[in-house]
Amino acid sequence: MNEKRITYYSHLSDKDIVKLLLANDAEAIEYVFFCRCENLFSHISNTVVCTLNSKDELVNEFFLYLSSDDWRRLRQFQFKSSIDTWLTIVAIRFFKSKEEAELPKTVELNEQDLCAVKKKADDFDIIYELSRVELYEAIEKLKNSRERCALLGVLAGKSADKVAGEMGCSVMAVYNLIKKAKKALKKIMKGKWE
Repeated sequence: MNEKRITYYSHLSDKDIVKLLLANDAEAIEYVFFCRCENLFSHISNTVVCTLNSKDELVNEFFLYLSSDDWRRLRQFQFKSSIDTWLTIVAIRFFKSKEEAELPKTVELNEQDLCAVKKKADDFDIIYELSRVELYEAIEKLKNSRERCALLGVLAGKSADKVAGEMGCSVMAVYNLIKKAKKALKKIMKGKWE
């Protein structure tokens, strides 16, 4: 899309943009999904979603989701926020639920992995005070199964590269998941100690 058309669409109101999308205007669709929401999809592909291979796949998935049933979901937008905010919230919720639905509910660790977890647990900075039983109980309470998988993999002595390969995501995503898991563990344990 050329700069002149991008400028034209960027000056339209949210209501005008929504009307064009509902009318299946090809240029408006291209503008919203490939220009206006480019940073949104970059953010989602780097931090939220690990199973799809590219930003283009994200755009395609989200377009199909949003436009299905004659744009039923977009018709729910009530202009109480900006269209950008609404799209961000809907996209993140969609991709998070999609990711969680595709993950196994439990993580199976063999005896060797469990031994490695026990050895490494004492070195893990946020949980050094926990007994091993408390550690496992706290990990089981983690709501996000991807965070639980990444944390258990690293505690089992696996490299971030190996965990990323097993989970089908980037190494950076593994580090982000571990960081979130550690933060969630702190909250779980803080509630237990209070």
